[in-house]
Amino acid sequence: MIDFFQTLNVKRFVFADGDNVNNPKVFIDFLNEKKLLELDTQIICFIGANTNQNTWYNTAVKYIQSLNQKTSFNLTPIRILTEGSNALDMVLSSYVGLAMGQNSRAEFIIVSNDKGYASVVEHFGSLGVKINRLSINNTKQSEKTTPAKTNKAENKSTTLSQKIVNEIVDSLLKSDKKKRPKKKTTLKNVIQNNFRKKIAKENCQVYVDAVLNILKERNKLSLDNQSLNWK
Repeated sequence: MIDFFQTLNVKRFVFADGDNVNNPKVFIDFLNEKKLLELDTQIICFIGANTNQNTWYNTAVKYIQSLNQKTSFNLTPIRILTEGSNALDMVLSSYVGLAMGQNSRAEFIIVSNDKGYASVVEHFGSLGVKINRLSINNTKQSEKTTPAKTNKAENKSTTLSQKIVNEIVDSLLKSDKKKRPKKKTTLKNVIQNNFRKKIAKENCQVYVDAVLNILKERNKLSLDNQSLNWK
């Protein structure tokens, strides 16, 4: 069994979706505001395959120590090895189940802006488990709070969602190489058309740049001025 589930006197488990909290300082500020940096709380942050686990953890710890207060905490980062749009979600949900098997009387909190976790919250809540989801964006509303009406585009602000970036990359690599965009402008149009419900038009260029960076790092294409040369 996983060691950190053996922690004595844990009253609360916090499972954080690293696709939403890939900035450790923002994450720690959120926990501190919610008074979750406590010794009786076990915090597990799941970070994506493209994030360095040690760097993330060291940044988080140093930032906690820099706060003007004495804080005791249990923080564990878990790096997801598999790339893909739902890989992190599946692993996080599995760990929630593992923790419940160890300590069903504890409180369980999922920190994520992804409303897909609603089914997990609803199911276990109906069984009497104390479980909730908290958003970490500017609204910071919980699953039980009635959300304000917003634009359908997920990214109305300039905040980049790594989850959406991964979805775009996956969709491009799964498509026929001959049909992939050959120009930056074409790629931008493809993203705007296929992800218009998730990305505001004014933020599209940010996603174009992020997608190109990942593809270049994976040696899937090279750039020649505005041209995309797929490998």
